[in-house]
Amino acid sequence: MSTIVIVAYGTRGDVAPLTGLGVGLQKSGHRVAVATTEAQAPLVTAAGLESRWLPTDPEEATRTSDFAQGLIDGDRMKPSKAAMREMVEQLDGVGPAIAKAAEGADLLLLAGPVSTLFGYHVAEAMDVPSTALGLQPMAATGEFPPAALGTRSLGRLGNRALWKLGGLGEKIYLPQINTLRTDLGLRSVKLSDYRDRRDAEWPILHGFSRHVVLRPADWRPGIEITGYWWPALPSDWQPPADLVKFLDSGEAPVYIGFGSTATRKSAELSDLIANAVDAAGVRAVVHSGWARLHGVGENMITVDDVPHEWLFEHVAAAVHHCGAGTTAAGLRAGVPTIPVVGIMDQPFWAKRLCDLGVAAGTIKRKDLTTEWLADAIRTAVTDPSYRDRARAVSLQLQAEDGVATAIEAINAQLGGHRNIN
Repeated sequence: MSTIVIVAYGTRGDVAPLTGLGVGLQKSGHRVAVATTEAQAPLVTAAGLESRWLPTDPEEATRTSDFAQGLIDGDRMKPSKAAMREMVEQLDGVGPAIAKAAEGADLLLLAGPVSTLFGYHVAEAMDVPSTALGLQPMAATGEFPPAALGTRSLGRLGNRALWKLGGLGEKIYLPQINTLRTDLGLRSVKLSDYRDRRDAEWPILHGFSRHVVLRPADWRPGIEITGYWWPALPSDWQPPADLVKFLDSGEAPVYIGFGSTATRKSAELSDLIANAVDAAGVRAVVHSGWARLHGVGENMITVDDVPHEWLFEHVAAAVHHCGAGTTAAGLRAGVPTIPVVGIMDQPFWAKRLCDLGVAAGTIKRKDLTTEWLADAIRTAVTDPSYRDRARAVSLQLQAEDGVATAIEAINAQLGGHRNIN
């Protein structure tokens, strides 16, 4: 039996799919622990997995950062020296915590940019194999630009240049990386000392479907798309009674939520949503989330975190930010989407939804109006073509087993371990 530690620093959407992968690995005979922040630890323990501690609260760090708030609400984009210093300081202590959480591991699975930033070096010091886990494309390609840098293609050469440019953002964390390496008994490095080797050989498993993002033809062997890793639903979970009563009391509502969007404009957004729901003549389930939204009126109910795999089976359409996890949940349930996007990979997934024909159009959250949202909701719930296409995609996803595919690749790596560090 091998001990596998999944390092998952991030939001609920970053961690939830990894519980499904973790449960699959555990059922296949491995001992599995998931290292994550205190806020996300209940997801891990509810799935029956061991939780290991990582520091800081990403929601609080985002909510208290003026730079992050500027990005979220579309007010400004250019980082100042102070903002960059703040971004680095927020990760103080994360590297050593990953090293502590990784103790006893035979394999590290590193999910997301922060986990990979430090975890790669921890694996080198431990002389154990590691694999990157991506809920968004993580490997450079000429077919599209990095998911976090927009949706406009600059052609094969231009896209690859953008991938290279995006990778240079890691340089501001190099002092923290080298402090960690020194503490672990490794020599200090320059960014190029390990990035080229890592990019050339590091295994990467992507937890999304080839029916949503086709595997780029220029990806090397070892970079794979497995299919989605669906979050583990606790066996004893029950939906809130007031939500069940609301769902049973009328027509299927529209879901509205912006996930881990820690905006300071919650009151303004909540009023806009209420007006749009009234204008569209529908009912709505409003997810409070990091945006702290609230729905007012008999035609709306506000909920905290409710598993999307359950809730989306009961809605007519979903208005959301197009985070990777929420996007996947909507496709799994076969519901039309109204994308209202913000930063990072959200526009990337929104474009994919439009290309698949399950969304009619997209808008930036900062440009959202009552009229646009009401019209978009009416279109999504009255035009059957969007639901028909969403259901067709859902059937394609049901034919995949992303966890089994990932486990096969992970077992092969454990069986033929050759540390690339």
